[in-house]
Amino acid sequence: MKFLIIAPALFLSNIVAQAANLNAVTNDPESGIYLTASDYKNKQLHLAGDQSTNNKLRLNDFLGGRTLTMSHNGEDHKFSKDGIYGYRDKDGSDYRLYKSNSAKYKILENGAVVIYKAEQTGNKQTGFKPLVQYYFSNGVAGDVHLLSLANLERTFKGQPAFDIIDANFQTDSDLIKYDEYHQQFRINRLLAKL
Repeated sequence: MKFLIIAPALFLSNIVAQAANLNAVTNDPESGIYLTASDYKNKQLHLAGDQSTNNKLRLNDFLGGRTLTMSHNGEDHKFSKDGIYGYRDKDGSDYRLYKSNSAKYKILENGAVVIYKAEQTGNKQTGFKPLVQYYFSNGVAGDVHLLSLANLERTFKGQPAFDIIDANFQTDSDLIKYDEYHQQFRINRLLAKL
């Protein structure tokens, strides 16, 4: 009698485990390197691959390492961080490397302005929680600046975008408001109307 109860339970748990495994394989995003801003814009990954190609990315961040290593099909490829635009990690998130060997900016949205997020290690004052700051660039190849009203107004001075920013945003924290309905940052939704 116990066998009749245990056998179906084992069978069902095996099916659930196989389904979860199948899901993990089909949802495995590609990772790789963006050599240029144009590559990022056109979504052309160099050394693109997933788990089947054994893609592994090592940022070599220890002591401000100047290179990153991409293992692809068992072969290591080294890149100078200041010689490439960025990379896509194994989770499918895109990052831009900009001017500093250790600075990596997660690309949150590529719209009228490109919006990035960067995290720094927390300290005693923050309870060791990571410090999150938001940045922007005017286009994928533009300079990266802290996302602030002053920086946006300086970047778009004398352009129609300046008037939209001035009329719709009062504080720096207003700039990171996300429009859930339109699935984009509010600033990009407003600037897209130009």
